Amino acid sequence: MRQRIVSAAVLCVTVLLPVLPSVAGCSGTPATLAAPGIRASTAVPRASSMPGFTVTGVRPVLPNGSQDTHAQSGGAECDSARFAVDKNLGEHIADGFAAANFPAGAELLRHFLAGDGTAVNYLAGSRISKLALASSAFQAVNKQVQAAIARQLKAGSTRVKLSARQLPTVAFNDTKSDLYWGFRGTQGLTVNGSGSQKSGRYVGTLTYVIRDSYGFPVDDTLDGFGPPMRYLQTVCGAPQHTGGSHWFPDAIAVTVPFDQPT
Repeated sequence: MRQRIVSAAVLCVTVLLPVLPSVAGCSGTPATLAAPGIRASTAVPRASSMPGFTVTGVRPVLPNGSQDTHAQSGGAECDSARFAVDKNLGEHIADGFAAANFPAGAELLRHFLAGDGTAVNYLAGSRISKLALASSAFQAVNKQVQAAIARQLKAGSTRVKLSARQLPTVAFNDTKSDLYWGFRGTQGLTVNGSGSQKSGRYVGTLTYVIRDSYGFPVDDTLDGFGPPMRYLQTVCGAPQHTGGSHWFPDAIAVTVPFDQPT
């Protein structure tokens, strides 16, 4: 992350939270929109009618340095004094995030420091999901994905499947947002949806899951903040070291309407 004053009561740091994340509980698919009921009739259907459609797509989070564990420490021994200093630094940074009204940034860093490695899920409709929905970064990705879906629908497909290359990752670069301090760059994206054709338009619902890995890779120095957190993640990493830190998957679910001309 880039430099920002986290709190006047704590320290000023520069943070980059490479993340990105799979988040159980966050990646629910939207309810399928039912196609109109079909009743026996001798009438010829209108040429413009079509059955309901579904949408699926996955860009997985690939293995990366943010997922490094104790095994990547090269056999280095955890120094108890350095461990205490780095742990204290992380806790002060999290307190600073909270004081600066970045609750997701604070929650994610504290979860990292706790070291259990379990996923953190932000459901559709949550505060951070609403922030993501309103962000220009997500809106740009949504526009691109909806256009790709519309092209397949216009070509006659009713079971739209998007490839990984058709699902760009979302980069939250606004340093005034909790999305930046908690996520910034993300690493994966999935989409599920359904809908039908009505009044000359394709309409329905899409649910995105923006995925990431929260951790600290070796090549991100983060102007001094990255190395102490990586030390806690690897050399003093959990569960090999009591109280050590651990990377974890995280994600944000966002549900949006789908609406494109036929």
